[in-house]
Order: sequence, then C-alpha cells, then structure tokens
Amino acid sequence: MKIKIRMEKILAAIALVSAMLLCACGDTDSEPTNEPAPSDITSAIMAEIEIPSAVEKDKNTIGAYYDFDIEQAEAISVFICGSGAYPDELAVFKMDSSEAAASVAETAQKRLDSQIELYKDYTPDEMYKLDSAEVTVKGNYVMLFICSDNARASEIANGLF
Repeated sequence: MKIKIRMEKILAAIALVSAMLLCACGDTDSEPTNEPAPSDITSAIMAEIEIPSAVEKDKNTIGAYYDFDIEQAEAISVFICGSGAYPDELAVFKMDSSEAAASVAETAQKRLDSQIELYKDYTPDEMYKLDSAEVTVKGNYVMLFICSDNARASEIANGLF
C-alpha cells in the first residue's frame, strides 16, 4: 500500500515536471507557427483599439520615423497618430532574416525612447501609453504598440501567430 502511494506520487511529480518543461519551451521570441501579414495584425488591433487620427505609413514614408534598410523588410504595417497630439502608434515589421529583425528591434527601441522623451513634457497625461509600451520580436517580426491598451494589443497580435 505504501509503495503504491509513493509510486503514484513519483509518477505525479514526473508528470508535473514534464508539463513544466513543455511550458518553459514556449518563448515569445520563438519562431511563429503562423506568419500573418503585418497589415492583418494592425487591422485586428485597430478593430478593437482606437488609434487617434491614424495615418498609415508605407515603405516610402517610413524613413522619417524608423531608420533602417527598408529593402530588408518583406512587409510592414505602420500607423501613427497624424496630428502628433498623441503618441499612439502601431508598427509591425516582417523582416527577411533574424539579423535584420534584431537590427530593426534596436531601431524600434530608439523610436520608443525618442517618443518617451518627446511626450513626457508635451502631453504627460499620455505617458501611460509609452510607459507600458515595449518592442517585441517574434521570429522575423518586430512589433511596437503604443496605444491605450498595449497589453491587449500584444494579446491580439500573439493570437494571430
């Protein structure tokens, strides 16, 4: 009887450790299983979260905001508040390699840091959007969401992968 109970506890412990190891392998920086178009990601987010006076930027106009070799981008989708009154911005870049993604992640972080500096005195009431914003890399994708609900924007985006 005691041996049977111990064996059940050992098997339960093994099952628990195995489950924990499997869960630990789920990294947000891992290769995505689906490869959504960047525009599908931004569209899904904007269907739920308002981006005030959103203006879409394309490969010809993105250089004023993000400094990187646009030829390394397979696709982009960027929406920025056109009036400049709010820091709201959705940026999704699908790059042609992990090296290019790492480089664009640095560029996106510089953009975020620049926006933080700009808006901290200009519209301090909007800083909550910037304080919770972060650059995310998922395979060859780089994403930056600055909006009223960054956590929800990330959740929507991650649900598409």
